Amino acid sequence: MTKVLLIISALVMLGASMLAYQNGRTFKEVRESKAIVHGQITTALKERLNVVASINQKNSEVAKVQTDVEGQTEKLKSNKLKVAQTDSELKRVEDELKTKNDKMAMLQDQLKKLPAGFNPQTIAEDLNKIKQEIAELQTQAESKKQEVVGVEKKVGESKKVLEDILAKIEARKKSFERNSLRARVVAVNSDWGFLVVDAGESAGITPDTKLIVTRGTQTIGKVSILAVQGSRTVANILTDTLAPGFQPSPGDTVILENLFQ
Repeated sequence: MTKVLLIISALVMLGASMLAYQNGRTFKEVRESKAIVHGQITTALKERLNVVASINQKNSEVAKVQTDVEGQTEKLKSNKLKVAQTDSELKRVEDELKTKNDKMAMLQDQLKKLPAGFNPQTIAEDLNKIKQEIAELQTQAESKKQEVVGVEKKVGESKKVLEDILAKIEARKKSFERNSLRARVVAVNSDWGFLVVDAGESAGITPDTKLIVTRGTQTIGKVSILAVQGSRTVANILTDTLAPGFQPSPGDTVILENLFQ
């Protein structure tokens, strides 16, 4: 009887030891799995923070450029006002010049009607004075014309600067919108080797756009675009770029290749 009890005790102790060993392995595996998941979460969080920082920087750049646009617009308005004022002054000088020319023509006509040999001293002096005034007015008119040319040149330069700034704003907006693209795989056909993405022309995707499929922090592979519609894109799966043991699945993230790089 004592031997039987000893054997039973030995068996119980052996079973307890095996159970403790198995529980220890399970706890270790759970702890390692938890560490891996924590690392993935930390990496994903850093990626999101980097994207937020990039968006804030882009917004700051757009605000600065917008301030430059407003400054150039005010300069353009000021130059246009100067052009209008100079045009008005030029018209006044030209009108005055025409009046002097008409008066001179009238005096010359009167001189022709004077008797032969008559020396009208006062008329000659008035005529010379009018000629001098006409010369001065012509000089003023030419000066005003040069001012108009100069102001118009400045207006043209201001317009060009404004157009360049507006073009830069538009380019920055398009670049920001394209570089912030994040779409999802909505369907995968493994037999034919293609997938469908829930973004298309409305998101700025073109047949030449380079896309990458990711899952968390893992890059799955690249795709080649077959067709682009309003809100859908169909693309071939480039099997030679797939990560070992991975295949694209619905719910995977799709980003621009240059954003990934």
